[in-house]
Amino acid sequence: MREEIRLGNDAITQGDLETARQHFQQLLASGGTPLQERIAENRLREIQEKMEALLTPAPAKPRARRKTAAKKAETGTGSRKVIRPPDKPVVVIRKH
Repeated sequence: MREEIRLGNDAITQGDLETARQHFQQLLASGGTPLQERIAENRLREIQEKMEALLTPAPAKPRARRKTAAKKAETGTGSRKVIRPPDKPVVVIRKH
């Protein structure tokens, strides 16, 4: 029975969920210690969750559209006013 758990765990790490499911179901069908059966049930539950997650696509977020030049002109956000510092800044150093 420990062999079935090991084979199932190896199949999960390799990404073969169907083979892992078969190993854990075989352990439950043939019987084992209560601990082994609990491990197999938990693994089957995890496998089922992973398979459902793979089948249901993630919700797609809507695409953000870019504003056209005409839209920018309407809203006034198209051009930004650039403020440059003076060419020769004045620095005052005071001694205390």
